[in-house]
Amino acid sequence: MSTNVAEIIVETLQSAGAKRCYGVVGDTLNHFTDALRQSDIQWIGVRHEEVGGFAAGGEAYMTQELALCAGSCGPGSLHFVNGLFDAHRNGSPVVLIASQIGLSDTGSQFPQEVDQSAHFQTVQRVL
Repeated sequence: MSTNVAEIIVETLQSAGAKRCYGVVGDTLNHFTDALRQSDIQWIGVRHEEVGGFAAGGEAYMTQELALCAGSCGPGSLHFVNGLFDAHRNGSPVVLIASQIGLSDTGSQFPQEVDQSAHFQTVQRVL
Protein backbone atom coordinates (compact mmCIF):
# COMPACT_ATOMS: atom_id res chain seq x y z
CA MET A 1 0.00 0.00 0.00
CA SER A 2 1.30 3.47 -0.84
CA THR A 3 1.96 6.22 1.66
CA ASN A 4 0.29 9.62 1.33
CA VAL A 5 1.69 13.05 2.28
CA ALA A 6 -0.33 13.25 5.51
CA GLU A 7 1.14 9.95 6.69
CA ILE A 8 4.67 11.18 5.94
CA ILE A 9 4.01 14.41 7.87
CA VAL A 10 2.64 12.52 10.88
CA GLU A 11 5.51 10.03 10.80
CA THR A 12 8.01 12.90 10.69
CA LEU A 13 6.32 14.74 13.58
CA GLN A 14 6.18 11.56 15.64
CA SER A 15 9.87 10.93 14.95
CA ALA A 16 10.56 14.49 16.14
CA GLY A 17 8.93 13.66 19.47
CA ALA A 18 5.37 14.97 19.13
CA LYS A 19 2.98 13.21 21.49
CA ARG A 20 -0.21 15.30 21.29
CA CYS A 21 -2.05 17.46 18.79
CA TYR A 22 -4.69 19.98 19.89
CA GLY A 23 -7.15 21.01 17.25
CA VAL A 24 -10.45 21.42 15.49
CA VAL A 25 -11.35 18.93 12.77
CA GLY A 26 -12.53 20.01 9.35
CA ASP A 27 -12.94 18.44 5.94
CA THR A 28 -9.65 19.79 4.56
CA LEU A 29 -7.83 18.28 7.56
CA ASN A 30 -9.29 14.77 7.20
CA HIS A 31 -6.19 13.15 5.68
CA PHE A 32 -4.06 14.48 8.52
CA THR A 33 -6.45 13.36 11.29
CA ASP A 34 -6.80 9.95 9.63
CA ALA A 35 -3.01 9.60 9.65
CA LEU A 36 -2.90 10.67 13.32
CA ARG A 37 -5.31 7.86 14.22
CA GLN A 38 -2.80 5.37 12.84
CA SER A 39 0.04 6.87 14.90
CA ASP A 40 0.95 7.15 18.57
CA ILE A 41 0.19 10.89 18.56
CA GLN A 42 -2.91 11.64 20.62
CA TRP A 43 -5.59 13.92 19.11
CA ILE A 44 -7.13 16.30 21.63
CA GLY A 45 -10.18 18.02 20.19
CA VAL A 46 -10.82 21.58 21.32
CA ARG A 47 -13.84 23.82 20.79
CA HIS A 48 -11.94 26.77 19.33
CA GLU A 49 -8.69 27.08 17.40
CA GLU A 50 -7.28 29.68 19.79
CA VAL A 51 -7.56 27.15 22.63
CA GLY A 52 -5.60 24.65 20.52
CA GLY A 53 -2.79 27.14 19.97
CA PHE A 54 -2.58 28.05 23.65
CA ALA A 55 -2.82 24.40 24.76
CA ALA A 56 0.01 23.34 22.46
CA GLY A 57 2.07 26.35 23.54
CA GLY A 58 1.46 25.65 27.22
CA GLU A 59 2.42 22.00 26.89
CA ALA A 60 5.55 22.86 24.93
CA TYR A 61 6.52 25.54 27.47
CA MET A 62 6.09 23.19 30.44
CA THR A 63 7.80 20.16 28.88
CA GLN A 64 10.16 21.82 26.34
CA GLU A 65 9.00 19.06 23.99
CA LEU A 66 7.38 19.45 20.61
CA ALA A 67 3.62 20.01 20.70
CA LEU A 68 1.20 20.28 17.78
CA CYS A 69 -1.97 22.16 16.96
CA ALA A 70 -4.07 21.72 13.84
CA GLY A 71 -7.08 23.19 12.11
CA SER A 72 -8.79 23.40 8.78
CA CYS A 73 -8.47 26.07 6.13
CA GLY A 74 -9.77 29.58 6.01
CA PRO A 75 -10.38 32.20 8.63
CA GLY A 76 -10.59 29.55 11.36
CA SER A 77 -6.90 28.82 10.96
CA LEU A 78 -6.15 32.45 11.79
CA HIS A 79 -7.50 31.92 15.31
CA PHE A 80 -4.30 30.01 16.14
CA VAL A 81 -2.16 33.14 15.89
CA ASN A 82 -2.53 34.30 19.52
CA GLY A 83 -1.41 30.96 20.95
CA LEU A 84 1.41 30.71 18.44
CA PHE A 85 2.54 34.25 19.18
CA ASP A 86 2.70 33.37 22.88
CA ALA A 87 4.64 30.15 22.15
CA HIS A 88 7.03 32.03 19.87
CA ARG A 89 7.76 34.63 22.56
CA ASN A 90 8.35 31.86 25.12
CA GLY A 91 10.60 29.90 22.77
CA SER A 92 8.25 26.92 23.00
CA PRO A 93 8.48 24.28 20.24
CA VAL A 94 5.07 24.25 18.56
CA VAL A 95 4.07 23.21 15.04
CA LEU A 96 0.80 24.30 13.47
CA ILE A 97 -0.77 22.12 10.80
CA ALA A 98 -3.19 24.36 8.91
CA SER A 99 -4.78 22.93 5.81
CA GLN A 100 -5.45 24.99 2.70
CA ILE A 101 -8.02 25.03 -0.08
CA GLY A 102 -7.34 23.15 -3.30
CA LEU A 103 -5.12 24.80 -5.88
CA SER A 104 -8.01 24.86 -8.33
CA ASP A 105 -9.87 27.26 -6.00
CA THR A 106 -6.91 29.56 -5.35
CA GLY A 107 -7.50 33.11 -6.57
CA SER A 108 -11.21 32.53 -7.12
CA GLN A 109 -12.38 34.62 -4.13
CA PHE A 110 -13.30 31.35 -2.41
CA PRO A 111 -14.46 32.27 1.13
CA GLN A 112 -12.00 29.90 2.80
CA GLU A 113 -8.95 31.23 0.95
CA VAL A 114 -6.45 32.89 3.29
CA ASP A 115 -2.79 33.74 2.71
CA GLN A 116 -1.57 31.92 5.81
CA SER A 117 2.12 32.57 5.15
CA ALA A 118 1.61 36.31 5.44
CA HIS A 119 -0.46 36.05 8.62
CA PHE A 120 1.87 33.65 10.44
CA GLN A 121 5.14 35.25 9.34
CA THR A 122 5.74 36.93 12.72
CA VAL A 123 5.59 33.62 14.57
CA GLN A 124 7.65 31.49 12.20
CA ARG A 125 10.97 30.22 13.35
CA VAL A 126 13.20 28.29 11.01
CA LEU A 127 15.66 25.99 12.71
